[in-house]
Amino acid sequence: IANQMVASHLYTVRTLTVDEVDMTELVALRGRLKAEAEARGVKLSYLPFIFKAIARALKKYPALNSSLDEATQEIVLKNYFNIGMAVAAENGLVVPVLRDVDRKSLLELALEVGDLAERARTGKLSPDEMAGSTFSVTNIGSIGALFSFPIINVPDAAILGIHSIQKRPVVDEHEQIVVRQMMYISLSFDHRLVDGAEAARFCKEVIRLLEKPERLFLEAL
Repeated sequence: IANQMVASHLYTVRTLTVDEVDMTELVALRGRLKAEAEARGVKLSYLPFIFKAIARALKKYPALNSSLDEATQEIVLKNYFNIGMAVAAENGLVVPVLRDVDRKSLLELALEVGDLAERARTGKLSPDEMAGSTFSVTNIGSIGALFSFPIINVPDAAILGIHSIQKRPVVDEHEQIVVRQMMYISLSFDHRLVDGAEAARFCKEVIRLLEKPERLFLEAL
């Protein structure tokens, strides 16, 4: 774990972009689906929705799904979408990988999230299950944190931090103050591989999909 963090510090040009998501509609959708998922033996968190949105945005902005081959000094663009999921285990941080996220249903992802997180916390992951990510996510919000600057999981180009969903006053399109379920996101990215403008557009695409989650089902993959 320590070596991975040192490598991230030494071998990336790390910077940060920050935005926020109105999660109100997604909170409502998950509330409607939660009981049905539980009836099938699945605990439905927000992570499967977020992972699907990320995979969709990575297809649109492939630089975020790249790595740098240090030996050849070539940028490698990935056409598969394996998302690392940072988990706080007893002996430190581990990052199991959900593979081919774009090809899996929400329920399939929910089952895999629960399985990998449990085995990460109990030290039962194999080395192969912690290798091969193309992008990573850290869920700081699960322990109540408002904001973070995540460390890139090298050789990934970027990592997205997701944070607490909190009710906050927001001015709507009618200039009325309303209460909405808001969440900050923070994207750490390697500036050698990703321009700031592309990083910001990637975040906006993730936000667009999460704020109207039906788009995850209606739009083409």
